[in-house]
Amino acid sequence: MAMKSVFLTQPYLLSLKPDREMYVLWIQRSDVPGAVEYGNSHVLGRCVQAVCHEITGLRLPASEQGYAPNPEENPPLRIWQCIARIDNLQPGERVYYCCTAGEERTIVYDFCAAPPPGEPFRLAQISDLQGYQPCEESVYQIGLKSPDLLLYSGDMAFYSWRADQWFDLQEPWQTADSRKRAFFPCMQQLDGARLMQYCPSFPCPGNHEVDDLRVGTDREMARDPRNWTYSIYMQLFRPLYPEMDVTLTGKRWYSVDYSDLHITSLSIQRWARWGAYETPGWRLVDEICPGSPQYQWLEEDLRTSSAKFKWVIQHWHLLNKGTDVQNHLCQPVLDEQGGITYPDDHENTLIELYQRYGVHAVSYGHSHVYERYFYCGVHYIEAAYLGCCCREDNAPLHPLGLKPVVEDNSQRSFLIVERTAEGLVACGYRLGEPPEPFDQYRIADEN
Repeated sequence: MAMKSVFLTQPYLLSLKPDREMYVLWIQRSDVPGAVEYGNSHVLGRCVQAVCHEITGLRLPASEQGYAPNPEENPPLRIWQCIARIDNLQPGERVYYCCTAGEERTIVYDFCAAPPPGEPFRLAQISDLQGYQPCEESVYQIGLKSPDLLLYSGDMAFYSWRADQWFDLQEPWQTADSRKRAFFPCMQQLDGARLMQYCPSFPCPGNHEVDDLRVGTDREMARDPRNWTYSIYMQLFRPLYPEMDVTLTGKRWYSVDYSDLHITSLSIQRWARWGAYETPGWRLVDEICPGSPQYQWLEEDLRTSSAKFKWVIQHWHLLNKGTDVQNHLCQPVLDEQGGITYPDDHENTLIELYQRYGVHAVSYGHSHVYERYFYCGVHYIEAAYLGCCCREDNAPLHPLGLKPVVEDNSQRSFLIVERTAEGLVACGYRLGEPPEPFDQYRIADEN
């Protein structure tokens, strides 16, 4: 049997300052020293050492029959994350690099620092893979479009603690099909695709990024805020969350300027009326009301940004069809007559905030659909139909009575946005050979 590589993933790129520095990360099976060799050609010539962190919280199956239902019944997986920082970059600079771990090395990849304002770039919006078939085919087609950055609106794995949903572990119990649909193999395909090894990713957490999904089904667990942790997600994307407070009250939001696009990544999740909650049910996981830390940060972030274009990514939808949209983004209250009220309409508060500060687009996921709205000057986009639609039949319209400009869940699709001399231009593609444009529109004009 061939010896397993020390590399559990290929490298992936993260940065809060993508025009001048880039973090190169990878996951490996041991704590052997790692480094990144890099330069402005395939000759490379420079080297930076990586810092090694042990990743905790991931687990292997309890037996040959598979995983036991509860995380603690399964043995932990010991793996390490290497992080190397390449700094002093110039806007638009192309860098070639490879990673070393002990005696092993990867192939040479390349990336470009974010270009100067006004220069062209291409982004792809993606979310809600969760290992659904055939997500790897959809992502491969996205990679063939050679995006310069990836926006990911949450829900990467279904069970964050299951190692097989993140990695190809090269174990006989992991089927060949599930290996290619695990998050990192899916998002690091080659054969002409340019994905996480070639461009920075900007994610936000979804409801499946919580460490233990039993907070959505177990009443006692749901009541204890100590059970609402996000350590696995935040470890995997460590450079984006330097505070690394993985608790419920931790900061899971950030913003970044990519050329003249300001990207704001939020943490907004809502749990449905499941058995864990008594009447009135529904729990807003992240406070987003005026006065809350996230809302105060968001308002200041949008108010002070002077970027030409503004884009917000969040997991929970704002304008969308379906019964899980009917309740507002605030905590429910049981009134004296036993009815449910929503005293503060934070959903409309966010819509007003986005309009006030000139946000051009808000993208989200959760329903696994392709659906787009244009309301009060802002585009609201869910481009997340990659093979599994969670929309119920005859879904009701949003409480505002708005109808989507475009809704198409007949075939898998993805969204590409181009920064051109005319502004931001978007195109939704249906999967095919080749992908077929079906939703073309202007998000923002240059002037």
